[in-house]
Amino acid sequence: MSKLSHYIYFDKKTGQILAVTNEQDSSFEHGLNVSFDDVEDFLTGKSKFRDFLIGYKKNQDGMSQLAVVPASDQGFAFKNNVFEWIKETREQVECIVTWNGPGRRWEFQINPRFADYYDVVAAPKLTFFVTLEDDFDFLIRTIFINMQDLILSPEGVKIPFENKIESRIDKISISSKLVFKSYGLRILNG
Repeated sequence: MSKLSHYIYFDKKTGQILAVTNEQDSSFEHGLNVSFDDVEDFLTGKSKFRDFLIGYKKNQDGMSQLAVVPASDQGFAFKNNVFEWIKETREQVECIVTWNGPGRRWEFQINPRFADYYDVVAAPKLTFFVTLEDDFDFLIRTIFINMQDLILSPEGVKIPFENKIESRIDKISISSKLVFKSYGLRILNG
């Protein structure tokens, strides 16, 4: 096992892996310094670039960080830590989801402190899932938001409720594909 640093270069907009080397290469704009274990299968030919992406993944302490993730994990599996259950918080987070009961709508906003960074990163579409609070397999609705709309709109994106159960925040939860480092739910009751 090599102790040398290795680098994975990638397209920050799509997460597509462009190159894996043991040297820094200034011809690439975005790269990760990784261990040999992270790149061994690429270097030996066991893994193909097209089967993996660079995306956010939760580590054991609950923090999100850029890492090599299987392209198939960009699917819908909490067990693979590619989704975030968005919980109520008062902390400063990158993506703020507001459940607006009186307005009968969802409001999505990127914290302005992070908007410039996400102008360059992430998927073109964000996906949010509204599920039952006690059964994540029971999908109530899926919400798609264009990342560009979210970034360019200072007041965020507002999406009206589609059904009665959405107006019962005590009965539902919301989750999203892990694109941002932190998410938070704000609840407006009146």
